Amino acid sequence: MNKIYLIYGEEDYLIDKEISKIKKEYKDYDLISYDMLDNNISIALEDALMGSLFSSNKLIICNNCYFLTGSKCTIEHDIDSLLKYLKIESDNILVLTVNSESLDNRKKVVKELNKFDVYKFDKLKSYELNKFVMDYCTLNKFKINNDALSLFLELVSDNLYIITSELDKLFLYKDNNIIDKEDIKTCTSRVINTNIFDLINAIVDKNVDKALELYDDLVLVNEEEIKLIVTLANQFRLIYQVKSMFKMGYSQMDIVKTLDVSPYRIKLANQVDISLNDALEYLNKLSLLDEYIKTGKVDKKNAFSNFILNL
Repeated sequence: MNKIYLIYGEEDYLIDKEISKIKKEYKDYDLISYDMLDNNISIALEDALMGSLFSSNKLIICNNCYFLTGSKCTIEHDIDSLLKYLKIESDNILVLTVNSESLDNRKKVVKELNKFDVYKFDKLKSYELNKFVMDYCTLNKFKINNDALSLFLELVSDNLYIITSELDKLFLYKDNNIIDKEDIKTCTSRVINTNIFDLINAIVDKNVDKALELYDDLVLVNEEEIKLIVTLANQFRLIYQVKSMFKMGYSQMDIVKTLDVSPYRIKLANQVDISLNDALEYLNKLSLLDEYIKTGKVDKKNAFSNFILNL
């Protein structure tokens, strides 16, 4: 049986970590990557069926396999070629990845792929984030106090790349292995939560110059455009939910428990000066922009800049 991996979900860090694990396992294989927003799956499969000039085996990674979701694709992927490939014997390794919450399980190809190695990585819940931070500290021979942990997660986002980067900075700063609240105040940046909500405020105020400046700051901390659009859409969704629930008479603690997000994020969301209708309008615009990028209708490098310039 072919060795095929299907990796999907919304947690980019864990997806990338799993891909790195596979690359390490097959480090002696020729590594070839394809972007399915730009290439037909049949091209990758032709490569998988051809012999290698340098070794007997290949590790072929196909990213952005949105043809496995409900999204429409501008490229009409040759799904039949993939179905045929699933039935043949091959010494090569095929990895299909897509940053999506769900796949379209009605599709025959998805049903067939579910017979192979499937990994789904969802965004971590609050208690899972706590455990992730504590485990990461333990792995690096550090301990973090409970009050320091709470403050740390208020200051950073649920982006695991940001979390690990900020923790690595803390490890370098410390001359002992206990991280306390003062360490967090000294070393930890309000990287993404504050910048994202500042960006939202700039968008709401139609302050193009400020929005572009904040966008540049986020790119500097490796926030790729398509991820940034999804993050913004999630925040506008949170703003809509929070404001709706406050309007219905929910207390802040009720909202925290219902939405499973930190009080700090609830506070920031409620402070954004925007109506429910406008929050929905921006959410719809970002969702449409996300779809256009994934279907190849717009260039992913310029799409977000144009979104800001057209505020």
